[in-house]
Amino acid sequence: MKKFLALLLALGMSLSLAACGGSDTGSETSGDGEESGFEEQTWKFTCSATENTPWADMGRDFGDMVSEATGGAVTVEVYAADQLTAGNQTEGIQGVMDGTIELSAHSNIIYSNFDQRLNVVSMPFLFDSYDDVDAKLDGAAGEAVGEVVEDLGLHLLGIAENGFRHVTNSVRPIETVEDMKGLKLRVAGSELLNEEYTAWGANWTNANWSEVYTGLQTGTYDGQENPLPTADGASIAEVQKYVTYWTGVYDCIFFTMNGELYDSLSPELQAIVDECGQKAAQNQREKERAEDQEILAKWEEAGVTVTELTPEAAEGFKEASAYIYDDPTFVDMMTPELIDVFTAE
Repeated sequence: MKKFLALLLALGMSLSLAACGGSDTGSETSGDGEESGFEEQTWKFTCSATENTPWADMGRDFGDMVSEATGGAVTVEVYAADQLTAGNQTEGIQGVMDGTIELSAHSNIIYSNFDQRLNVVSMPFLFDSYDDVDAKLDGAAGEAVGEVVEDLGLHLLGIAENGFRHVTNSVRPIETVEDMKGLKLRVAGSELLNEEYTAWGANWTNANWSEVYTGLQTGTYDGQENPLPTADGASIAEVQKYVTYWTGVYDCIFFTMNGELYDSLSPELQAIVDECGQKAAQNQREKERAEDQEILAKWEEAGVTVTELTPEAAEGFKEASAYIYDDPTFVDMMTPELIDVFTAE
């Protein structure tokens, strides 16, 4: 994990990576795996979000960089929307743990089905800005959750971003905590998220992401919560009238490789995979953030009403969910140590 953080910090300073930046790496030549000295391999990459999102772009970006660095010996096939597991996100992760899938990009919320400590990233109002996110996930807090991920038999390639989870609905603008009461919201499957939306008064339910558009269209749900690029990739604005832009809940993406596969790679290929994974994750974070404002503008033009919480309104949500930080159920779930490392000043 120390190596992981060192690489991530280096990327933040725009380091040009020799293995993934197209520069000469000695024995590697373009287009022929045998000449490069690397065994020809094809790796499957699965992710939750749809084809036209930064999630899938990360898989393609990683694949392009690794293919170039290995002279075409390694190929990455991207399967968006968890196609390999019929849309089931948990099974997508399980496939990487079992070795039937080589690479995965899923949020900490879905990973929490395997270790509930990983919910910690999505505690209510844990981050107040993207700068705060970067400071924590690129520091001791990121190292701590990374160790939990690797305990699952996975190798962590990078921490990418799902982002702040903005709430959309078709009933009314959400300007205060009172406005959320009674709304039928599809919430990503997590005991923590369920509790947060209970605290805020929503009538929540859990469902696979692949089912959500139809559920919103038919009125099964009034709304949903997700980062804007994910929601936009699924054309959510076609079936929603309002969006609340806030920092209430955040989730990251763990970009992982099957641990046994990683251990079987040569040291040279491990270095390439680590470097390209870090760069692809960093690129994904930047792209995810750049798309937020573009999507808001596009949605407003399409007639969606955008609400940004006032500080007073945000405080109302914070107060309603503050008890979660002291609730023994959630303290025990995520451990005092992990909560402390994320909330340290």
